[in-house]
Amino acid sequence: MKLNRYTLPVFVALLFAALLFFFRLPVSRLLDVVLVRTLFADVEASLWTDLVLYAVLLLLAYWIAKSQARIFLYRLVLYGLVFYVLQRTNSYWVFYRLSTFDELVYWDLFAITLLLLLPLSYVLKEESNHSTTANKEGFIEDNAVTDVEDDHFRRSIAAKEIARLVKLTHNKKSFAIGILGEYGSGKTSFLNLIHGELSRNDVLKIAFDPWSAGSPETIRREFFDLLASKVAEVDLSVSALIYSYGRRLAGFDARSLSLLNWIGFLGNKGSVQSSGEYQRINQMISSTGRKIVITIDDLDRLHPAEIMEVLKLIRNTANFSNVFYLVGYDKGYVQGAIKTVNDAGSLDYLDKIFQLEIPLPKREEDDLLVTLQERLKEMVTSEHYAVFENIMIPNGFRSRYEKAYSGVLRQGRDVVRFINGFKIIYKLIGEEVDFECLVLLELIKFRFPAIYELLYVQHDVFLYEQPLRSSHQQYYSPVMVKAEGSTKRSDEVSLFKMHIEKLGWLSPEEVSLLDGLFMALFKGSLYHHPDSKSSISYPLYFEIYFRYRLSQRDLSDKDFKAALASGHMREYMDYCASHGLHKELMVRLMQEDINKDRRHFEQVVRWIFAFGRTYVQKESKFSFDYEALVDKIYNYHNHNTDKLYKKDVDAYKRFIDHLFGTAIAPFLFENELLYHLKKKGEGFVISLNEMTVHQYSYFTQMADSGHGLSEDTLWLFYGAREHYRVPADEKGAYYEKWRFETSLAIKMKQYLADKDPKEFLKFSVQQDMRDRSQAFIHREVMEMFDAPAEYRSLVAENPALDDEIRKEYLELFDKLAETNFQQYVEIDLKTELHKPERG
Repeated sequence: MKLNRYTLPVFVALLFAALLFFFRLPVSRLLDVVLVRTLFADVEASLWTDLVLYAVLLLLAYWIAKSQARIFLYRLVLYGLVFYVLQRTNSYWVFYRLSTFDELVYWDLFAITLLLLLPLSYVLKEESNHSTTANKEGFIEDNAVTDVEDDHFRRSIAAKEIARLVKLTHNKKSFAIGILGEYGSGKTSFLNLIHGELSRNDVLKIAFDPWSAGSPETIRREFFDLLASKVAEVDLSVSALIYSYGRRLAGFDARSLSLLNWIGFLGNKGSVQSSGEYQRINQMISSTGRKIVITIDDLDRLHPAEIMEVLKLIRNTANFSNVFYLVGYDKGYVQGAIKTVNDAGSLDYLDKIFQLEIPLPKREEDDLLVTLQERLKEMVTSEHYAVFENIMIPNGFRSRYEKAYSGVLRQGRDVVRFINGFKIIYKLIGEEVDFECLVLLELIKFRFPAIYELLYVQHDVFLYEQPLRSSHQQYYSPVMVKAEGSTKRSDEVSLFKMHIEKLGWLSPEEVSLLDGLFMALFKGSLYHHPDSKSSISYPLYFEIYFRYRLSQRDLSDKDFKAALASGHMREYMDYCASHGLHKELMVRLMQEDINKDRRHFEQVVRWIFAFGRTYVQKESKFSFDYEALVDKIYNYHNHNTDKLYKKDVDAYKRFIDHLFGTAIAPFLFENELLYHLKKKGEGFVISLNEMTVHQYSYFTQMADSGHGLSEDTLWLFYGAREHYRVPADEKGAYYEKWRFETSLAIKMKQYLADKDPKEFLKFSVQQDMRDRSQAFIHREVMEMFDAPAEYRSLVAENPALDDEIRKEYLELFDKLAETNFQQYVEIDLKTELHKPERG
């Protein structure tokens, strides 16, 4: 039968029940004599008795549940209920009923108290968790393991066996065991676990810390002082002898002995300074019957001379019987230290000191990862932890290939140090940037701080912006180059990898690890955009990852998402507009994935239209990325209507038509967007004619309002032009031309008769860029009229036009008429018709 952790407790409970059953009469008589008659026989049943008993039992249950481990509580409840049931059904007893609840007897309170223990334990555990929340939010101490429950690497099994063999060994000389491991690998914890397995009744446990001593002589003195003080617990005479022996070795006068040791001398016949001092100590320690286990940790933190002094203590001056030394050290470091003191020292020098060297038991493959998971789960949001558990672990930490993020953290101390550093950064920008990118960058910073700095300073060398036509889609990708001696594209490697290889101080494994982290960090390629819009790959967020804060020019991704979720985007738009964040907000809106569902699509597009007006007002009519918005709404291959509108084209058409129909003055954003849509030709959900109708409406609303033929009105007129092609001389070739929309041109001629045409006349004049004295009237303007005379008459007879402007414009018109409007003419424009050269 396969055993599990429940088998033994259940088996013991059954055995306990069987013994109670077979010996129920003697057990009952014993309880009757010892407890019942002595304590409870004369207790009077009453309301007050019941209340006092309830209070006492509740306090007892609370104390037990709070002070005892849960495994103990499980066993106590199991065995206690077995005992309760057997006694409750035992005919020997006559039970008294409670005054408050006559359905129950006093003995039933025993079972009720037991049953309260487990729920109380869970409640108190939750309270404990809440009370330690503040501590969890602080830094994590790098404390060594002192309790088996904290042994996450499961090294206690080996520690228990070492302790068992230590207790069974009877040694005439000291027995030294070396625990080998690199700095920070857990040697201290392992030594603590061995100590924990040693019983205080059989073993005198001593922890000696030579690192606090200042010289080899001090080490020797402090060692024997400590040994003497600890042995005093067992035998004062041996303690005094050891103290004297140590002081003599350290060159001190025996008259400086403490009062405690003088007491030891008084009971000790003979001289403690005799030549047989060492042998007497040896014999006396042996006769105590107590094994002495001395732990010496961090030997590899001492200077070479101090290391040699400790080794002399172990093998020479303190080489006593029944003494065990447990010493933790990095063997390579200690051997190197010995070599500096004694050039002739052989590599097997330590073999003469230590009878046994035990490499620190290895962790299981995922032990560090499990510890990292536990620490992260306590400090990050559930959403971020899901990313770590479901994406980063399977795709990076458990990868056996180039990523292998787990290679960054080599030992338990690394996890603590990484988490402490990550806590700072996560608190500052954890909700502003992409979690996966943040973890990867912080792993690089933790293990390779110099490369982290290199990545920031020279990112323009290792990364390039993908040449995409839409600014909101721009992102960094790794610069890839062909490997030396290869012509295949598949053999390309990152320039970053080639650069760090040439540094010369990184191992091939470290280069591979760094390149894997780098490629995972900037994983966008020509055919794949980074999914997260707050990824480090996007220039909008790159600096934040290294700066650990938002500047006045940074958009808060946290605030953006909050506005998105709460429906307060209009207020957030106003905030960004007033704080100079309109560019950043428009980029973020354009980055938003609007292919989720119809509601989200329409919501985001409405916001882009609404904020587009603000954007154009603050920047310019031509600064907005209209082509990017056209791509979102154009409905290529019926993508939008099929996926979001269930093939209801009319519903999509009504939505788009409503957007343009509800535009507000000055209509510059919507008008320019319609121009870009018209340039693509037929194929949009609203026809070219319907788009022109909207533009006509914008133009006439502006002209008929207080704006008249203002500059903005003229831009609406100009933006309503249509493009057409005329055949060229070469077969299949053509010329791109444009003209004003007929309906708008007719209306413009009406306005030229009675509205101030100054802006139109300024717009119609074209000056030579190299010679500002040469001027011309745009061909497209002249084409609006049936004959040049019609246009001249409108200008000459317009009552709202300034006389100086009229006179100058007609002078230009007449000069051009002499050339049949075919070439530039020379004229010195002095009125507002003159357009200054742009610097």
